[in-house]
Amino acid sequence: MTGICSGALLLVVAIVCGNAAAYAHRAAILKGATGCDAVEPLGIISAAGAFATECAALAAVLCLIPIGWCTPRCRSSAPARGTLVLVHGWGLNRGCFWRLRRRLLRDGWGPVVCFEYRSFAANVERAAEALRPVVERLASATPGRPITLIGHSLGGLVIRYYVRRYPASGVRRVVTLGTPHAGTVLPACRVGPAARRVMPESPLLKTLNAADRVPQQFDVIAIHSTFDALVLPPSNAEYPGAFNIRLNDVGHNALLFSSKVYRLLAENLAAPLR
Repeated sequence: MTGICSGALLLVVAIVCGNAAAYAHRAAILKGATGCDAVEPLGIISAAGAFATECAALAAVLCLIPIGWCTPRCRSSAPARGTLVLVHGWGLNRGCFWRLRRRLLRDGWGPVVCFEYRSFAANVERAAEALRPVVERLASATPGRPITLIGHSLGGLVIRYYVRRYPASGVRRVVTLGTPHAGTVLPACRVGPAARRVMPESPLLKTLNAADRVPQQFDVIAIHSTFDALVLPPSNAEYPGAFNIRLNDVGHNALLFSSKVYRLLAENLAAPLR
């Protein structure tokens, strides 16, 4: 028991220190920012609450990784309002969508499919290739029903590459949560082969953003927050041509659990397709 408590305490300390370092880097990036990169600071109480919530969210997604190993990839509800595919971000698995999927199923959406891929190398191209047969099987199983793809963080880039590179049969709507559409400036300690793939002006981002007609071909909603310490500067989470929804008090991982974010997601999922 003592060992478990010590391990839990070390995890809490590591999470708090890691997030503190990330937000210190965010403060340095935002210092002196002008124009669309300028962010109105939160009050001390609001910022402290948002920071604590993000720490709890990070702890949750880490604890949900082993749960994701035994969670079914697909669940349905009755009656079903539409097919949804959830694509996780870097370093996570389908377990991170535990709360979000429960909410979606409760509201009658289904089937809700969690697509899983090896994300540590940030190989967006390979992940998009693996996503293709999953969507094609869903389109064949539910002909005539629109499919919505929802991606968190790196998962949004996987979706963008997929709908740009392959015939996205049945896909009508794309939703991203905290996705670095224009890349992100990460702390030096995080720079590695995977991190360099999502740096601004990386070959991957240049490919995705060159002559991009995805927002004209699909309903695209990009939900992001200026309190996100992993997508910097905050304007890089905006997707030109999409319907961008900007929050100011939700952290990167907290986007998966926030009731405010879910209300926005549910409202846009229920909106008529154009």
